[in-house]
Amino acid sequence: MRNDLAIAVQQHYSTRPVLPLIRDQLRRKGIEDSRVRPEDLYPYDQSHAGGIAATRRLAERAAIEPGSFVMDLGCGYGSASRFLHAERRCRVVGVDLTPARIETAIALTRLVRIESGVNFVVGSALSPPIASGLADVVWTQHVTMNLPDHAAFIRECARVLKPSGRLASHEWLRKKSGELPSPLPWASAPSLNHAIEATRLLTIMKDNNFEPDVEDVTESMRAALAADVVALEEQDYPPERTTPLKNLVGAAGDGLFCCWMIVARIR
Repeated sequence: MRNDLAIAVQQHYSTRPVLPLIRDQLRRKGIEDSRVRPEDLYPYDQSHAGGIAATRRLAERAAIEPGSFVMDLGCGYGSASRFLHAERRCRVVGVDLTPARIETAIALTRLVRIESGVNFVVGSALSPPIASGLADVVWTQHVTMNLPDHAAFIRECARVLKPSGRLASHEWLRKKSGELPSPLPWASAPSLNHAIEATRLLTIMKDNNFEPDVEDVTESMRAALAADVVALEEQDYPPERTTPLKNLVGAAGDGLFCCWMIVARIR
């Protein structure tokens, strides 16, 4: 990833101090730091459409088994990494480009007293610092929209996977050409938006010896985001939080975006 683009992406995802907000919400529920469980974080740490329900759905589609080694690319606050460890008994390495998000992921993981089996590292999804052939599963949720080179991304997924491995992906993808609204949740400016056309992504996967199986979850994810907008507006959240979500809901309704869950196995 170009250095200027990497810096812009890091800045986009470093704007909000999440940890104090989460701790405040937990204390309002009467949950002190010493009693926080991984599932107590689920209402707050799942920064993708559909929340924990979508995370569980993808894990079930991918048939992730106990003992699997998972690389969580674009791990953000470590939400999926902790879920996969706590509920699927996986070993997980989370990789994210943004140091502030990795710091928060580590802090939240310590908060729920996970002391081993989950690790986090700063790195790019286009060149993850993981040795070849180690992972049973590569996991991504809402990552490809910020990647300028999707072919390199898929090649790296193939590189780190075992011969029997698979890619489990939950992504917003371009469905048809047309002018896109701005801002979007992953792009405060058009220059940060690198959403790829859905059919093109499938072609790249097949060219790299993946067999993709697709579930179109656009309507359920669109409905989930619309409900999020209502909840945020009821709490008087500022327009800079709600407008990107509204834009995505509208664009998906207009057929400009689709949301797919893809499980792609190596042939």
